[in-house]
Amino acid sequence: MDLPRLIGVIHLPNLRLAVLRRDVDSVVDFVEREARIFEEAGFDGVIVENFNDMPFSKKVSEPEILGLIALALHVVRKNFNGFVGLNILRSSGVEAYRIAYAFKADFIRVNAYIETLATDSGLIESLAPSLAELRLLMPGVKIFGDIFCKHSGSIDLLTRIYTRFAHTLGEESLNNIVKDVVKEIVLDACERGLADAIIVTGGRTGEPPPLQLVQFVKEVSLKPVYLGSGATLENIVNYIKFCNGVIIGSYVKINGRAGNSTDLEKAKRFAKTFREALKNISQ
Repeated sequence: MDLPRLIGVIHLPNLRLAVLRRDVDSVVDFVEREARIFEEAGFDGVIVENFNDMPFSKKVSEPEILGLIALALHVVRKNFNGFVGLNILRSSGVEAYRIAYAFKADFIRVNAYIETLATDSGLIESLAPSLAELRLLMPGVKIFGDIFCKHSGSIDLLTRIYTRFAHTLGEESLNNIVKDVVKEIVLDACERGLADAIIVTGGRTGEPPPLQLVQFVKEVSLKPVYLGSGATLENIVNYIKFCNGVIIGSYVKINGRAGNSTDLEKAKRFAKTFREALKNISQ
């Protein structure tokens, strides 16, 4: 299966409120509109995300919330003809995989895939081992794994840098150590975690990562690399040179704010600029 190049994010409304109000229909109506907007704008894929359920728990366990997410995914699948993905924040990768398989989604996104992360939701451990058996029993769902995911600190990155620096007694430059460790983590995600794609983000929602980081990850990765945050009309021309695709949320939302509905005209302009940038680098 080829992978999508341009993926729009559908930020679901607050599902806790929808459940308490018994207002499933409003969620269905919202998701239908969002899916059709991205379809009309010419996006290759969309990913459903429970973004408005802040603050996020480590794992979503409430059956009514998971049921509503599954329903939303089903509605998207019916209204969008491209690739469909799912990300259950903060780190419900196992639940996301099961739902994605049952409701015929193409991929999931996992924020803590190969690293242990310190987050505002607590310490979150790597989910790659937990997903291994599921991938054998329920094949066909791709896994897009974040590295150094936004709104978190990578325990793996920090401990490996410290260990390497201590072992060399400072003889090796810190810059070289950081590059070596970044390479190790990227390769671990590809070779040991068996990710189908790698996602690179900035430090926060809507912020782009350093261009040099995306370039370096693309150089060392064995799998496709996606820009996972911070894409704009102004910077996409630079980033697309060093990644295989883009996941965009904040920039195409009304008022440019994550969690809002998608602005059709913004989405169309971004898709047009994205296609032009792709065409230019292929010439």
